[in-house]
Amino acid sequence: MINPKILVTAATGRTGRVVVTQLLAKGWPVRAAVRVRDARSDLLQCRGAEVVVADIFDRGQLMDTMRGVQRAYYCPPYHPFAIQSVAAFAAAARETVRRRRTLRESEPIR
Repeated sequence: MINPKILVTAATGRTGRVVVTQLLAKGWPVRAAVRVRDARSDLLQCRGAEVVVADIFDRGQLMDTMRGVQRAYYCPPYHPFAIQSVAAFAAAARETVRRRRTLRESEPIR
């Protein structure tokens, strides 16, 4: 069985880094969303994660980041406006699911 790809936000933070490392160790494909490329993100990539740079306050960037993943682990940032990032993440996830359903419904029945 092929494990579905999991998106992890704030992947170079304290919690995100541990989540990515443990998922990779258990054979899960991981897309690690980071704020900037640096030595920490390079280390995650060396371990096998697909690293993408995204602004977690930008719904459009989050939607792009979610493309092709089946699950997501949201790690909130330590930021005074973290609630806005939650709102952007939830809106992007909702829109991503809606688009997938629309695509499935438009496919011809075989």
